[in-house]
Amino acid sequence: MQKLSPRKSYSFQEWCALRRISRVTGWRLIRDGEIRTYKIGSRRYITAEADSEFISRREAEAST
Repeated sequence: MQKLSPRKSYSFQEWCALRRISRVTGWRLIRDGEIRTYKIGSRRYITAEADSEFISRREAEAST
């Protein structure tokens, strides 16, 4: 997986593009509680910390 640059948060669209997932998959991950997000107005963001936690969980699942 591609590493994130040292930004603190990413828009939902940026995060989906960076992780090479569709918007539908991104919304499913949010709905299922797989990735933490926050909103400012109508825009949704993902912190670099939340992304790191998401990747760590995925890597742990893959190694078991």
